[in-house]
Amino acid sequence: MALPSYRYARVALDAELHVQVSVDHVELPPSIPGEAVVSGRIARVFRGSPSLCSTPVSFKVPVCDERDHGMPPSGILWTHPARLTKAPVIEVFLDAHDGGFRNASYDNRLLPALTDTPTRVYTEEMARAPVQHRTAGRYDPRQERREFLLYGALSILALGALCWALVRWSS
Repeated sequence: MALPSYRYARVALDAELHVQVSVDHVELPPSIPGEAVVSGRIARVFRGSPSLCSTPVSFKVPVCDERDHGMPPSGILWTHPARLTKAPVIEVFLDAHDGGFRNASYDNRLLPALTDTPTRVYTEEMARAPVQHRTAGRYDPRQERREFLLYGALSILALGALCWALVRWSS
């Protein structure tokens, strides 16, 4: 089962880096589905220090063939292995990890060439859970009480109208 879109947005916004990587090599796993290892150099930095340009990076990308129908539902965003091996550029969200980098969100974008602007853009609004949209990201118990009172009052009015209709009908 896929995760709600706001969860992918939150993970991407929380990542330390948002970069495009010029791919030098892709090592596919021995069996698919699995995790491919992508190696290359940071070519564009959209979030993070610009001094990271030309830094060598290596990170994992989950790969799965679309013919793998027996895959259990999960929140993993799979990448097709053949497309990954042919992509010259990948846009990715990375975090520092054990002296290197790790793929923070797996929300990767395979690109034919470098771009001057990011192709994946997330906002705080996109990263809010649906219940947070009403309260601008803050939990407000007063809002729940107001809704409870409103629906309660409407229910009482509807019940009163039903009783009145039954009395009128029976006489």
